[in-house]
Amino acid sequence: MNLHAVILLLSAAVLVWQNRSLLSEGNQPEGNAPGSGDRAARFASALLLLLAGLATVTLSLVPAWQNNADINQTAGLFQQLALFAALPLLVFSGLARALDQDWSRMVWGRILLGICAVFALTRNSEWLDYWMLLVLLAGALTFALPVIRRREFSFIAVLLFWLALSAGYLGLDLRSNLNHTPAVWSWLGLTLIPYLICSNRWLSLRG
Repeated sequence: MNLHAVILLLSAAVLVWQNRSLLSEGNQPEGNAPGSGDRAARFASALLLLLAGLATVTLSLVPAWQNNADINQTAGLFQQLALFAALPLLVFSGLARALDQDWSRMVWGRILLGICAVFALTRNSEWLDYWMLLVLLAGALTFALPVIRRREFSFIAVLLFWLALSAGYLGLDLRSNLNHTPAVWSWLGLTLIPYLICSNRWLSLRG
């Protein structure tokens, strides 16, 4: 079993569970309840991450599928969406909340399309690394804002953890075959931990 992918699977499952309240908002007119857009972005990110973790774990448990081109292509699609779409979407939704912005689901849908377009343009070049570094910088800013704006010093530990993960990113080769770099999945799973810890503290980011 791919233990790196298990870390991602468990972290993503908890993130989905934390944002499950979105499923009970179907009776809200046009999804315009305050914060519904932000929760929709987090839920979509968590779901993509969960599917990627599930696909990777399943492939490691069923060796016969590893030689199936169609299954590998589908799993690879979920893996790329998790790393290059779901993670940026999660980070940017956290940053928007930290900046006291409340955007609609339509806006977040367009942001997701923009994120996918950026990945399509940079996937085979060094600009992909610069793009991911920008995403990590946005995450650092997210957890730094409570310290700067409201003197919430409890966020310092989360910020330091995020900075350590950002430094660890430099040792990953994300442009190679992701199945040949299993440490990517444990790294991705660990990036979810700050958002799991702070999920009930976003109101403290308002200043």
